[in-house]
Amino acid sequence: MKKFWLLIPLAVVLGTSFAWAMNYVQYGHRKAYLGEITMDGTVHAGNVMEKLAEYQTDANAVAELLTEKTYDFGALEPGAKGKHEFIIKNSGKEPLRLEVGASTCKCTLGSLNKNVLAPGESTPITLEWTVGNDVKIFEQSAEIRTNDPIRPAIRLTVNGLVISDIEFQPKKVTFGEVLSGESFEFSTKMYSYFDDPIELVDAVFGSEEMTELAEFEFEPFDPSADDDVYQHAKQGFRITAKVKPGVRQGPIVTPMQVRFKKTGESDATNTPDPKDSTDATSESTAEIVLADGETYVASAECAGRIIGSLSMIESSKLKTTSGGSYVWTLGRLDEDDPLEYKAFVVLKGSQQDEVNLTIGEVYPDDVIQASIGKSVGRGNMKLFPIQLKLQAGQELVDLLGKSKDDFGILWVESDNPKVGRMKVAVKVALEPRP
Repeated sequence: MKKFWLLIPLAVVLGTSFAWAMNYVQYGHRKAYLGEITMDGTVHAGNVMEKLAEYQTDANAVAELLTEKTYDFGALEPGAKGKHEFIIKNSGKEPLRLEVGASTCKCTLGSLNKNVLAPGESTPITLEWTVGNDVKIFEQSAEIRTNDPIRPAIRLTVNGLVISDIEFQPKKVTFGEVLSGESFEFSTKMYSYFDDPIELVDAVFGSEEMTELAEFEFEPFDPSADDDVYQHAKQGFRITAKVKPGVRQGPIVTPMQVRFKKTGESDATNTPDPKDSTDATSESTAEIVLADGETYVASAECAGRIIGSLSMIESSKLKTTSGGSYVWTLGRLDEDDPLEYKAFVVLKGSQQDEVNLTIGEVYPDDVIQASIGKSVGRGNMKLFPIQLKLQAGQELVDLLGKSKDDFGILWVESDNPKVGRMKVAVKVALEPRP
């Protein structure tokens, strides 16, 4: 019995040694290919492919990129077309198969026969792209798949800047809401990429009304100090528009057109490239128009809204319209509904202490009556209570606005010419009352 218990430890030792020997014979030779597995952080996701490449043999197909995998084309105009060649070589001893994978631009594998590279053979891979019109930073890429066990995919990238001969920042100037009767101003930066110096002549708005009330200031500055894509511009101008009171109430969307002329001797009008981009062509022109034989025009869009000094406190029945007027919707009233309603007119702006409000024209005056009470001061505005009285008759009165003129109207008038009047539409239907 003692011999049996002594044989058990001996069997365990022999079995373990035999298993280790078999494992080493079967898998130990792979150590030369994979390298030693370490836990000290020297091999990680970022360099694992490079570590594996150290144990690569040229007995397989080997994809070698002879050019940089990223090409920076510098700067191109919106709509311009470009192309660039990358070169891949088979540095191994087996045929290298290439295939175009995911791509955001046109990618051509040279003139390969069945997309296979013989050992030692190389091929150009051409990427072609069209520059977008609504971006500042451009990037396109293509993936090349291979049968190289170490480099199964190669991503090729082209990138650069998108610029016109003239750029505005911001391109669309938004000056927000401005009170009617108040002056306002806004500014934008204009960048020139012309090789020749330019000189700003004048500026106008697409709206003649705004142009008559506007004054423009042009202030040159050095764009090279900018920390963005505009630092490559040759010249910069800050354009400030100062608009006097008097612009009509409502939304405004109008171009600001800046006229300029070249002061240099060259007639070149192509966008200058900070880098060589000789393999690119353009189908578009910069956003400038030749106004006459000497001056050009560049445009930037301006948008905002002129709101009245007069407004109303809105409710579920009282709403504003896009034109700045208001609609007082009372609906269909039967004989049990009230005929008197209250609301508040709001007066804002620097003229609020020099304005008296009254009710002007009313239609139909045999149905609608209105009056305005004394103002109540509240911070930077005044509130005027308005009382609406309706007159019902023995016949149906329908002012629900089924047609353009089929509703009631009342006007809130001001005795100050700098504060325009306000229109209030009244939509109501009155059932006959005894």
